Amino acid sequence: MTSDPVEAIPALVRSEPLAEHRYLRITRDTIRFPDGHEADRAVVWHPGAVALVVEDGDGRWLLVRQYRHPTGGNLLEVPAGTMEPGEPPEVTAAREVREETGYAAGTLVHLGGLWMLPGYCSEYMHFYLATDLRPDPLPQDHDEYITEPVRLSLDEVEAAIDAGVIQDAKTVVAVGLLRRYRARSAG
Repeated sequence: MTSDPVEAIPALVRSEPLAEHRYLRITRDTIRFPDGHEADRAVVWHPGAVALVVEDGDGRWLLVRQYRHPTGGNLLEVPAGTMEPGEPPEVTAAREVREETGYAAGTLVHLGGLWMLPGYCSEYMHFYLATDLRPDPLPQDHDEYITEPVRLSLDEVEAAIDAGVIQDAKTVVAVGLLRRYRARSAG
């Protein structure tokens, strides 16, 4: 049986460390394709993350306004956070809800996951629906400044995306994953 060229995985020839900062590591990797030619790839190695649709008892999303340095400003987005090495994503999700919104979730439902930037980054993001909220804040991370959550209905979130007010990719993905989850649950 011959291997399917679409399924063939290139071999790692060498990996050169370029930089490290906190939880990120950057390497220059040389890979060899099944036909023998080689190519270099810069890779940002990331431990993974979670993003949360945090929904109150009235069905409103709790969004956060957070400064994102590469954008030069604040983004309105779903709460999210980086996983600690070896930490299960549901543990990260439970912590991040408390840190970023001031509420603990009585219920966490896994909505799905995806590779965020697979062309150059290993970050895999798990998405959760957090409901049955109760006040139970944790201190924010030292490198964050997040104000009180902004509460919007799903329709208002979608209108904000359409208007360009919400420009955060994980928030747009969260809308689609929640809609798919609700459609499956209803049908």
